[in-house]
Amino acid sequence: MLNSKLIFIIAFIAVLTGLYGVADKLLSSPEAVVMPVSDDEAPITYTLWQVKKNMDKGTFLTLRDLKRVQLGQKEAQALGFNADVDLKLDTQTLTNTALNIDQYLLPEQLSHPGDLGYLSLIAREGMTLYPLTVATKNLINNYILPGDDIDILVVSSPEYNLATDTHRVEDFIGLKASLLMRKVRVISIGESEPGGAAPKVKSSNKEETRMVIEVAPDDLARLTLAQRTMHIEVHPSQHYGPNPEADVSDVITNYTGVVELRGASKSNVGGIF
Repeated sequence: MLNSKLIFIIAFIAVLTGLYGVADKLLSSPEAVVMPVSDDEAPITYTLWQVKKNMDKGTFLTLRDLKRVQLGQKEAQALGFNADVDLKLDTQTLTNTALNIDQYLLPEQLSHPGDLGYLSLIAREGMTLYPLTVATKNLINNYILPGDDIDILVVSSPEYNLATDTHRVEDFIGLKASLLMRKVRVISIGESEPGGAAPKVKSSNKEETRMVIEVAPDDLARLTLAQRTMHIEVHPSQHYGPNPEADVSDVITNYTGVVELRGASKSNVGGIF
C-alpha cells in the first residue's frame, strides 16, 4: 500500500515538472510558435511592356516608346505571359510587325542587327539603301543620328572634280552650292554596330565618313554621279527660302566670273584667286 502511494506521488511530481518545463519554454520563446511564410505564398508579379503609340513595321524602337507594367501572376498568365519580358533593346532595334497602342510586346516582335531579315525591315516599301560618302568638316558629333532626316548639299564645278580634291581650285567659274536632295532618312552613320546597316567599305580619310541612307530607286543615278564628281555635305532637314542655292558672286561681292579669251589661253577677269 505504501509502495503504491509512493509511486503515485513520484509520477505526479514528474508530470508537474514536465508541464512546468513546457510552459516555461512557451512563455520564454513566443516567437518559436510563429509559422514562417513560405516563398510559395509570397505574391508573384511579372514585368511586361506596353506600346505607347501605334507603330508601323520596320520602326526603330526605344524605351521612350514603351511603358513598364507590373502584373500579378494570374493576370499575366491570362494574357499568355509566364515570366518577365526582356526585350534586349539597343539603338538599332526594329519592330518586325505593326503594333497598336497599349499592346503588350513580345521579344519575337522585335529584330536586332544580325537577325535574319533585319536589313529588309530597314528600308520602307518602295525604297532602297545607299552608302553615301560625305564630308565631315561641318558635321557635329551626335547631331545626326539613325532615323533622322537630312538634306544633301553639294558643291560642284564644271572645271574640277570636287569629289577627290577641294584644295586646288584655281578659279571659281561655275562653282555653285545647291541642295541635291531633301528629307532623306538616315539608316546608319559612321561606325555602326556589328550586323547593322553599315557600308561594306569603311572610310580611312578623317575628312569624310560613310553613312547609309534610304532613297527612292530613281535617285540612285543622281547620287552615284554626285558622289564621283561633287563635294557632298549633309545637314539636318529644315525649311528654306525659295532659292536655296549660292554661287561665288553671292559671297564675294567683287566677283564677276567674266571670261576673256586671249588667243588659245583663257583667263577669269576679276576672278583669279
